Amino acid sequence: MVPDDAQICDVVVGIFWTYVRTQYGVAVSATAHRWVEDPPGAIIPWAGELIGKRVRDVADLYASESLTARSLANAAISASFPASAMTGCEIQGRGQDLLHTFCNKSNDLCHIALIGHFHFADELARLGHVLDIYELDPRCTQGEIPSSHIPQRLPQADIVVMTSSTIITHSTEGILAAARPDAIKMIVGPTVPLHPILWDYGFDAICASLIDDPEQVRFAAAQGGNHKQMVGARKVNFVNPLKAHLFV
Repeated sequence: MVPDDAQICDVVVGIFWTYVRTQYGVAVSATAHRWVEDPPGAIIPWAGELIGKRVRDVADLYASESLTARSLANAAISASFPASAMTGCEIQGRGQDLLHTFCNKSNDLCHIALIGHFHFADELARLGHVLDIYELDPRCTQGEIPSSHIPQRLPQADIVVMTSSTIITHSTEGILAAARPDAIKMIVGPTVPLHPILWDYGFDAICASLIDDPEQVRFAAAQGGNHKQMVGARKVNFVNPLKAHLFV
């Protein structure tokens, strides 16, 4: 998937976002140490010497115990192919808009599992949908379900919406395995690599970001910008062509 000659041309490891540019593209990943503290002594190898490194070498950090290093690896991999490589039915807008469209077309209240506490959770609850919100066990608060309960409870859901940060925590495949085969499966967030290989994992919708202005995105990442301050990126959705009729 990653070209042999892909190398890092620029990198920023910010508080909220990790930004990488290669000769093939630009990508960001959520800087994950904010959720789970890195192990004592964890470092990013080659820090200060990453420019010019082969992406294939940096990609090995995806197996690191450090979530910060995994974020870097994911951003480097995602930047190694152009967004134009993505396939599927492209629908402009936010992931939550796509979810609302699906629910409206189904003409019924849905049982929705949110893997991560999305900002639109309250709106879904007000509309009357049955809502399960899963969070990492150490971060769980009142009203949320510990992520360790996913294998037992997730099969109840008609729709599974997972944060793209599950890619960094290595939990994506376990969530997909726990979901019912007929459940709608969505992954949402800028951390998602825009590559058609994701369809092979069983996703029905991929809700990510296209970076229109790499310099603006870089400035935001370098200056500690959060997702609301990420100027220069545009939300876009890709739907599995076999499921397009459910979302359009």
